Amino acid sequence: VISQETVYDDPLFPRETKERLAKLTVHEQKLFAASISEMGTSSLVLGPTFIPTGQAHRVSGGYLLRGRKIFLSMIEACDYLTLAMHPDDSANPHTLCLFLVPHPLPGQRIEKVWDTLGMRATQSNDFILEDCFVPDEALLVRVENCLPWLYERPAWGGFSYTGVYLGVGVAAYREACRVLRERVPRGFSQPLSYHPDIRHRVAEMSVDVEAARLLVYQAGWLVDTEGMTPTARAALLRAKAFVGEAVARVTRSALNACGAHALFKTSPLERLFRDGASASIMPPASDACLNGLGMLELGLNPKDILPPLKVKG
Repeated sequence: VISQETVYDDPLFPRETKERLAKLTVHEQKLFAASISEMGTSSLVLGPTFIPTGQAHRVSGGYLLRGRKIFLSMIEACDYLTLAMHPDDSANPHTLCLFLVPHPLPGQRIEKVWDTLGMRATQSNDFILEDCFVPDEALLVRVENCLPWLYERPAWGGFSYTGVYLGVGVAAYREACRVLRERVPRGFSQPLSYHPDIRHRVAEMSVDVEAARLLVYQAGWLVDTEGMTPTARAALLRAKAFVGEAVARVTRSALNACGAHALFKTSPLERLFRDGASASIMPPASDACLNGLGMLELGLNPKDILPPLKVKG
């Protein structure tokens, strides 16, 4: 995701651009959606898979945007989009233009495809651009080689999911504790919280939640104090990898602890379990985090590592 926090922290963007976005966000209370994903992208292999293929065609006074974006969360509710496109005046496929695009506009179309296990509320539908005109001032930045920029861009542009899924885990833990304190099985005088197996599960969930929280805090502190050093990057990867797996454990354990009542759609735990199932998948995926963390811990240069898949061309 190339989002507002990315722009605010990135020295590539001029001060007036940051002030413009801050005014829209804070004073005008505008909602933004962002996407770099297109058909065929994968958060497991990264690299050239995220080179944009949607086209920006230069015309008098602005650009015509053409292409399809996927996983565009909040598209139906947003006021603006930040979209990564390829300018068709460049023969270099790595050239990227980032646009701030009002929504809705003529030439924009939503294709409703979002029928997923979890994250149902994000409505991250496909977004089609058919000669959508945007003025010159919609262009935020042009980067001639987007791969190093995407890799080095500020931390939370690519790690926002870490905090989101930590919140899912915390919510599941708190809801489970509430249910277990209140639910008294028929024929007994004490709630389920007094059962030794329940106490054991709650303790395990507490360990996972607090360990995840501290790893996220540490990563944020390192980025704030050091910038994107190898140590900070390793902390971000470590936090996302742990959060992804811990949230899956916590939400499943919450279901087991609270029993069949938690399986109903009326239970918040049913939704939190479905949302938690995607925690290790959303970028950076757990396997990608561990791959990157292993290279950093061993002091390996990514240029010396063979690509996991054969690169096309």
